[in-house]
Amino acid sequence: MGEDATISLFDLYFPLPYRVLMLVNLGLLMWHLNLLACKIFKIDILMVLKISQQELTLSKLLYRSKKRLLNVSLVNSVNYFIYLFLVANEISLTVSEWFPLFGIICTFIILLKNDPSYESARLNQTIKRVIRGDIDVSIRNNDILLTDTFTSYNKVLVDFFIYISALILGMQTLPNGSDLSKELSKNHLQFYNFDVLLANFPSFLRLKQCLKEFNLSNKQNMQHLFNAIKYSTAFLPTISIILFKSGILKSQSLWYFTTFINSSYSFYWDITNDWNFGFFSKFLSSKSNVKILRNKLLYNKPVYYLAIIIDFQLRFLWFYKLIYLTSSSPSKLKNINSFANFITILFTTEFGNFLLEILEIFRRWVWVFLKVETEYIKLVSSTDFIEMQSFD
Repeated sequence: MGEDATISLFDLYFPLPYRVLMLVNLGLLMWHLNLLACKIFKIDILMVLKISQQELTLSKLLYRSKKRLLNVSLVNSVNYFIYLFLVANEISLTVSEWFPLFGIICTFIILLKNDPSYESARLNQTIKRVIRGDIDVSIRNNDILLTDTFTSYNKVLVDFFIYISALILGMQTLPNGSDLSKELSKNHLQFYNFDVLLANFPSFLRLKQCLKEFNLSNKQNMQHLFNAIKYSTAFLPTISIILFKSGILKSQSLWYFTTFINSSYSFYWDITNDWNFGFFSKFLSSKSNVKILRNKLLYNKPVYYLAIIIDFQLRFLWFYKLIYLTSSSPSKLKNINSFANFITILFTTEFGNFLLEILEIFRRWVWVFLKVETEYIKLVSSTDFIEMQSFD
């Protein structure tokens, strides 16, 4: 986006810094919905996260989660409506450039410093640990859920740094006053491909965690090594796009190939290891007694099939870009004009980028939804803690 480009209504009324705020808010909402699902389906999330019942109860966790969600939503809504008021009245205030940062700071204060509750302290400690790529194996589900969620926020992380670096450099970050024709440029973060490298930072943290677990197992647990390899494949598309931008590669074919490797490996891992489904074993094994899902299920079967479809579609969403945006056949595009236009918008506009970020966060929410259930079933099966009830 160039600074001289005419700004769209979407960028005017929903500029990039406020989109970052909204996506953080969305993540908090999704987590609260996960907690509600755990309560409805009698999944002991405290057991999964290794939180003692003496320290916290699910009812308290839900109440505080709701309270924080409402407080964050209120602060950010007021912040955003002040911006809309300034835009509507063409009022120019230099300080308004800092409003989104103020909202982000307030969000983390509410989450981490608002009260001396157990979950605030746990979240604070977890963030400090995972930001170094460390992991506490005694509460590994706790660390993995947060770090994996962070990988789904990689584009949001880039957007945040675009905004912060623009503030530091004294660039205009919001349309304001009589100057409503300029949008926030992303060019300054493309220096030395910093934007695409930054997008891989969450995957790098997860890679470090997997390697640490592999070393802690005296290099005996190969699953941790294979998981580390999975996260390392996230760097392959980054390398290929850097080579393409530098002119070493003449096409993006390598990017599509490496993205296919990463998406396929990640999808297989989601289904087979994170959700413990026999989906691939059913079709690859000669045994007739292998189930597509697994023996113990807490939700209705259609929920699992829908989750598999959603995960597959969103993991391979880039494939539509390959089909439609690289097509040179006008007749082909003419027959599928509406969908082709949608794909073009999805991969070439700021609105499309925002929608892609929402879809990835939604995919992560579905993943967490089943990951928590899977880990709970593992714990219950190994300890005979309660008698499982299956809605098979």
